[in-house]
Amino acid sequence: MRLDVSKLKTNGDSEEFEFCESWEKLEFRGDILFFVEPVYFYGVATKKGNLIEVSGNVKTKLKTICYRCTDDAYVEVDVPFYEEYSNRENTTDDEVIRFEDDVIEFDDSIVATIVLYLPMKYLCREDCKGLCPVCGTNLNVSSCSCEKDDIDPRLSILKTLINQLDTDEKKEV
Repeated sequence: MRLDVSKLKTNGDSEEFEFCESWEKLEFRGDILFFVEPVYFYGVATKKGNLIEVSGNVKTKLKTICYRCTDDAYVEVDVPFYEEYSNRENTTDDEVIRFEDDVIEFDDSIVATIVLYLPMKYLCREDCKGLCPVCGTNLNVSSCSCEKDDIDPRLSILKTLINQLDTDEKKEV
């Protein structure tokens, strides 16, 4: 996605724009997220002194794997976008992105914006029950008859103490 900003000559000039492109995938934190809808990017570019301020919105839908049950998980992306660009070589501000030849390339900034708003864990649904740790059954689809011991093995000594206290109380009665 590229925007020609050569029309923005004087301070305060602005231009509205919108792009819609199909992207294939995004790799992030070892996960592969597939774009199931085109990336829609719209906004306004405004000349402010030596800078071009770009604000707008990025919208798309991604598909990946649920962290709990490994079914498909979908991530709706509808996030704000704001960046400052400059074509000056001596730009020292780390927050300002440099561009050349009156053309701003947005792809890297859009990916960074999407990544910033991704959830920590991808879930197929908020109440996903995940997989049985014993037999691997998807607990969203069916239940299993596996015996579940939810006690952390490091705390199993406490279970022994509780059982011992229960036994001692019964002896006193």
